[in-house]
Amino acid sequence: MLGTMAQRMAHDSPAANRFARSGAVLLAGTLVSNVLSYAFFVVLSRRVDQADLGGVGSMVNLSVILGVPALGLQLVAARLVARRAHHGDHGRDLERRLLRASIALGAGSALVLAALSPMVSKVLDVSVLTVLLLAGGMVPIAVLLATQGLLQGRERFTALAVVLALAGVAKLLAALLASAVGSSGGRTTALIVGLYGLGLAMVAAVGAAVALSGGRPTAGTAPASPGPDSSPRASARLVRLIAAAAVPTSGLLFLAGVDVLLARHHLSPADSGQYTIGALFEKAAFWGMTFLATLFYPAMTDATRRRGALLRALLVTGALGLLGTAVTAAAGDRLAGLVGGPTFVSLGADLWRFVAFGVALALVQVLAYAGVAAASVRMGVTMWVVSGAAVAWVALAGDSVGDIITIFLLSAAGLVAAGLLIERATLLEPTRRRGASVRRVVP
Repeated sequence: MLGTMAQRMAHDSPAANRFARSGAVLLAGTLVSNVLSYAFFVVLSRRVDQADLGGVGSMVNLSVILGVPALGLQLVAARLVARRAHHGDHGRDLERRLLRASIALGAGSALVLAALSPMVSKVLDVSVLTVLLLAGGMVPIAVLLATQGLLQGRERFTALAVVLALAGVAKLLAALLASAVGSSGGRTTALIVGLYGLGLAMVAAVGAAVALSGGRPTAGTAPASPGPDSSPRASARLVRLIAAAAVPTSGLLFLAGVDVLLARHHLSPADSGQYTIGALFEKAAFWGMTFLATLFYPAMTDATRRRGALLRALLVTGALGLLGTAVTAAAGDRLAGLVGGPTFVSLGADLWRFVAFGVALALVQVLAYAGVAAASVRMGVTMWVVSGAAVAWVALAGDSVGDIITIFLLSAAGLVAAGLLIERATLLEPTRRRGASVRRVVP
């Protein structure tokens, strides 16, 4: 018996070590990317006025919302490529087809945004040129997300971490260059958005080249024929997969990005700039912990490991979030001044609410992934219902920075409660579900 246990430990140890290394690499890449992305706004907060800062913040968050289909493609790409690699197929025909699909998807988003540019310009109080420049950036954003999926599927986590870090570098350089060049005629926001898109385009090109390199063909294994993958039936199936993968994430990303857009629309330009700086803390709390849901997701698809994985993901996310919220509540004024400068010190009293909102979003993400793993749409539907209610609530009572962030914090907290209720059978009655079959939906 002892011999059997020793053999199991020896067998499991390499896998556990690989999991730990993968988590460390992903954490490092995500951390560098996030820190530099926030530095993008930190630099701008000291170089441009609050009205322009609010305009840039609204454009960046709009790109996140419009990138939801591309995020669905990222999940699908990771799943399909991982399956090919598992069967010993290291050819690049699938990667090339997925990259072509990302270009088409980005172009579709760009055309929609370009067609709606006059309306978007009026609603968000930015120039039509700014909206058109963002539309041009939707193609590289889609390619970049697809590239990340390809690298994830091949488990090339070091390359993935480098691409994530490069994206952060590109954003920071865009802010520094825009500050150095300056602008005239009130086109500061357009200049920043244009440089932002150009930087991401360069990173997307590098990432695509990396994703298509480094193949290791397996001896005796013939690459899959590209023919079936190029058929109309396969293309239609890919569209269905992308749509299914986008549904559970779209509500989350909408809720995570629409608050800045609403602040831009309902508040004064100066107050929208204040909200943009506060939202940096929200994004730090949310995006800084997204790697946890990604790491624990595979175990959530296994009925025997689902409860443990869900509990660990919720506990780790909640503990880290509680610590971050407490620190922000104690040092809000100093943190607001450190990140935004003296002009934003007054934001300190509300800063903990932004962090708490980001933590709630991270918990919602864990619960949403659990729903995806079990092929359930209940959490996704609930997220969209709550998001719609939050938008309506802001329209009725969103008169200040504090009002808007409080509304979204309460909405996200309600979603966490709803998600725990939806997953109560898993969390409280694991024995009844021990033999259940959990179907994989997305990787």
